[in-house]
Amino acid sequence: MVPAARSGVDHRLPEPPIRIAAIAAGGALGTLARYGIDRWLVPAPLGFPWPTLVVNVLGSFVLGLIMTLMVDRWPPNRFVRPFAAIGFCGGFTTFSAMALEVAQRGQHGRVGAAGLYLVVSVGAAVIAVALGMVAARGRLRPRPGDASVPDPDALGVLAPGPVRGSGPTGSTDNDDQRGGDQPGDGAPS
Repeated sequence: MVPAARSGVDHRLPEPPIRIAAIAAGGALGTLARYGIDRWLVPAPLGFPWPTLVVNVLGSFVLGLIMTLMVDRWPPNRFVRPFAAIGFCGGFTTFSAMALEVAQRGQHGRVGAAGLYLVVSVGAAVIAVALGMVAARGRLRPRPGDASVPDPDALGVLAPGPVRGSGPTGSTDNDDQRGGDQPGDGAPS
């Protein structure tokens, strides 16, 4: 798929050093957490790669939780997504190691184990993201009447101005930052 053509205007924001530092700090912690799990769960040679499965499923849960909290509950913050989603989850999870482990098992004639690992990894990761969303929201789907969940790359928290769409009065959709089920917000008591 070819990206859509853009006008000559570059809409990317410059990367401030503090944002890069947040990504690096999250990545360092995620990488160290992954290393800890790799040392804790050591599989037999060409056995089932439990460490990679565990980090990918846990990382998927954390990503579903964090991204949903960022969109649905928390006030805008410039550093949560870079630190937690890009940095920590990016350093913690590993699609490439999973792909390598699938290929290695296939090359050694363990095609059934390779296929099972691939299906279980992807299926469990998708379920974990959904469970993270449920944990953050208390339900899988947004409440009726809520705006659809925006593209996480278009949250607007890095750009100046209103954050999540502006109403006719200039208020943002996130002016009410109570962050939970409050009396009068339509949620069951």
